[in-house]
Amino acid sequence: MYYDKINEFDYNLIKIMNEVILSGSLSRAAEKLEISVSAVSLSISKLQRYLAVELFIRTAQGMKPTQTALEIHESFSHAMCIIDDVVHRAKNQTKKVSSVKVMCSDLIESYYFQQLHQRDDLRETLFTFTNDTLSNHDECVRNLLQSGNDIVLSNFPLHHNSITSVEIDSLDDFVVLCSSTSLLATQKIFTLSHYYALPHAVYGHSDIQAKKLISINNPHTHSDNFNTRKVVYYSSSLNGIIAAIERSEMIAIFPTKVAEYFIDKRHSKLTTFALPDDIHHEALKTYANFVTRTTKIRGVNNIISSLKSVEVCQ
Repeated sequence: MYYDKINEFDYNLIKIMNEVILSGSLSRAAEKLEISVSAVSLSISKLQRYLAVELFIRTAQGMKPTQTALEIHESFSHAMCIIDDVVHRAKNQTKKVSSVKVMCSDLIESYYFQQLHQRDDLRETLFTFTNDTLSNHDECVRNLLQSGNDIVLSNFPLHHNSITSVEIDSLDDFVVLCSSTSLLATQKIFTLSHYYALPHAVYGHSDIQAKKLISINNPHTHSDNFNTRKVVYYSSSLNGIIAAIERSEMIAIFPTKVAEYFIDKRHSKLTTFALPDDIHHEALKTYANFVTRTTKIRGVNNIISSLKSVEVCQ
């Protein structure tokens, strides 16, 4: 009897609920599913009656899922991952190509993944990248659990009972970058005076995160003076930052390994200086975050091992 009732259940209701969670509103879900808003609303009402629980709360920001809805969504997403993986393997039995969706910053893609393209164990892996600065913890969790990403690479671990975080690198040595044709390149050392006098290029969407990572340990320098440094260029494109420095008198603070990679491997026209003792830059850690129960755990672990080996190969 129970088996018959299960077979009568319309699993499309779960699919519609899932789309409302991902879209945040009935109208956007309806547009995505190519059905009417009333059909979406009717399906949610029908599912709530069947389960006898409330699934959404209307807020000014849209439809907020309840804990029950999120639990169903997580199980549904996991099941769909299994199905998608089986279908993908069935369609590519002869190709043996695995696909991995990675969300990371442009810096991580350019530095780490560019060095993995020639690895024999990853040649049959198709990477799809979504670039982001990934500065918000909750947004990273959402992007991993609800947006179909297999790995989210961030500078902090994600704390969630369905997510595993693994530290893959810690960059604690930094240098000042400038164009090899700039006036600064003719100097022997880089000083605190240079730091304040020269225009800065900052990687990311804003200078806020950079300020949190840098501190000035000079008793003769007031903390307010830190804000007087001349930040004239922001970019979330690593190549954009490098190109801007090469063509100007701007400077930037970069991890030493990343700077050396661009100079030695990419032949960028750059010169490096050691940071003055007065300037301290906190270590920049990189974490690989993935859904613990992912069906692609073998491939994810293989990628994480390969990313860790980038440091060894330097």
